[in-house]
Amino acid sequence: MPKFPLLSLLIAAAAIAQTPTSFEAASVKALKDPFGPNHFTVLPNRLDVKNLSLGYLIEQAFDLPDFQISGPGEVLRHTYDVLATSGAPVAGPEMRVMLQNLLRERFHLATHWEEKPQAVFHLNVLPGGPKMKKADFGYSMANSPLRDGNSLQLNGPMSMRQLAERLTRIAGKPVLDATGLEGYFTIALTFAPDDVDASKEGVIPPLLPKAMEEQLGLKLAPAREAIKTLIVDHADTAPVEN
Repeated sequence: MPKFPLLSLLIAAAAIAQTPTSFEAASVKALKDPFGPNHFTVLPNRLDVKNLSLGYLIEQAFDLPDFQISGPGEVLRHTYDVLATSGAPVAGPEMRVMLQNLLRERFHLATHWEEKPQAVFHLNVLPGGPKMKKADFGYSMANSPLRDGNSLQLNGPMSMRQLAERLTRIAGKPVLDATGLEGYFTIALTFAPDDVDASKEGVIPPLLPKAMEEQLGLKLAPAREAIKTLIVDHADTAPVEN
């Protein structure tokens, strides 16, 4: 069968050229009150954000957990609504590039990368294997822990990376997924917070490390790593008008 390498290169170049790097239309609204419902919804041709911080938008745009972003907290905490459309459907990676460019255009976002040594936890699977059941789907924003008296509960379908991100907020150090487990899992984790009041009545669940081993078949192992960190050099709090 004859080969046409030049034709293949031209077709590939045309496909790359047609990949959009900016949204066709976008509305960005600064919010005065950060309280109320929020969501981050990605559809094939639309991004719908409600009441989320600039820091969170940067996390999603660069596909990073919050501990890999460093910048002025008073700027990153400001909250916004964003509604942006791409016209033709695009894949997740292309949507992230479009969001990056939107942040640069509307917030004049300027960043650079640095390696920063940090104390971390590695999220590992115990020798006996995971005790979690596979889930058919997950959410773009996984559930956060809920407190009920002397216990914290973390439930719902999520990836191991999402679980590591949720545990980071509890463990006091970045938690890095080292499980090698792909896809989504049904998490049902109940544990006692570090400030548990043992004088209160009722059964007190185990602390986080033991609870994870008993209920999920996972372990937090202390380590130290140089973490590639996105440094936010500048971002406006008032976005460029729509």
